[in-house]
Amino acid sequence: MDKLNFLNKYTFNKSLTVEMIDLKNIDSAIVPKLWNNIFSEVDNESRIGRLINQWEEILGTEMRNTIMYFKEFLKNVELMKLGNEYFILYSIESSKTGEILFYTGGNPLTKNFSKQNELKQDWGKIPFKLKLFYEELHNGFYYFPSRSMGIDSIENITYMDEDEWGIIEELEEPIKINLESSYGFFSSGTGRYVVIDVADCMNDKATLWSSNAAPKYNLNFWDIVDEWTVIGFN
Repeated sequence: MDKLNFLNKYTFNKSLTVEMIDLKNIDSAIVPKLWNNIFSEVDNESRIGRLINQWEEILGTEMRNTIMYFKEFLKNVELMKLGNEYFILYSIESSKTGEILFYTGGNPLTKNFSKQNELKQDWGKIPFKLKLFYEELHNGFYYFPSRSMGIDSIENITYMDEDEWGIIEELEEPIKINLESSYGFFSSGTGRYVVIDVADCMNDKATLWSSNAAPKYNLNFWDIVDEWTVIGFN
């Protein structure tokens, strides 16, 4: 009950309530087969093991540090419902404080492009492994109370050309990405984004973008995302 009370503080909508769901009580077609396989396991340890295996199959190299952290500090996985949406709720122990942190991975079957017309058109251009993550494992994976410090859900991805970036006027050189084809797929919650310009993203090329500091170019998307995700756990 304490967990539910805590989670319900962060629904961002007073009409919504967090529920923990038994997979047996819903239509299995609502969530991907991968999720059905995870929650068909009879005990929590087996569910965690199967979920980690899925991360390894999709992003074993790219998110290796995050996966290593899961192996030691992921304490529970549950099927969570919020409104009409389903998530996997991760209960992750902080190695520094011992606090349990709640992360959610969204349902890849319910990606919402309704407010992301540009991204919908560019979807086929995003790097293969990132696209695979969204389509097979999760529509975003992030710290639930802030909806940040992780890979954003489709509906929360930042289209860079929509915002006014005052930092651009302060830069000594022109920016080296095209904002019209750039998206922030990872947000820190403090004005920093890991950005992919889909017109120039060979080998997972990315930019570290900040609302108050000069961009850093030609970085590897997964190197930053993996490192920052683990920082969030701590």
